[in-house]
Amino acid sequence: MMCENRWNGFTLLELVLTIVIFALVGIMAVSFFNKGVTRSDIPISQLQADASLQLVLENMIQDANASGLGAINANVGTVGSSSTFYGNNTSHYISYYVANKMYVCPDSTNTFVKSINTNQFLLVTIKPSATSGVSLSYIFGSTNNTVNACGD
Repeated sequence: MMCENRWNGFTLLELVLTIVIFALVGIMAVSFFNKGVTRSDIPISQLQADASLQLVLENMIQDANASGLGAINANVGTVGSSSTFYGNNTSHYISYYVANKMYVCPDSTNTFVKSINTNQFLLVTIKPSATSGVSLSYIFGSTNNTVNACGD
């Protein structure tokens, strides 16, 4: 009976080369996927900002239906200011920035222009923050049944 001396397993050189190859592949994968992983939160934060603005605008529309343009003009805030909430529900703090607020009316070409004398429509533009590129605009109408062209 002859006894054969066979080694079962891997040599140290084979193990080291395998670890080095896995390390190189791992480094390449991290450098390739790094930008996608670190920037994956941007669409989510943009959707959250859009949803917050939509909620603020829905509260404004509800207020306009109940109280009219004068209440909206007073409650929105001044242009260039930030507010922490809009409406009666102060438990949900949603910050918004008033980018634009002015009375407008249609001119003879049916284009809305700034109006000093006619308070038929109120144009409001809000943003999540002063530096944000995202904005939401809405034209609130008065309860008048007749629309007069601007006389400015």
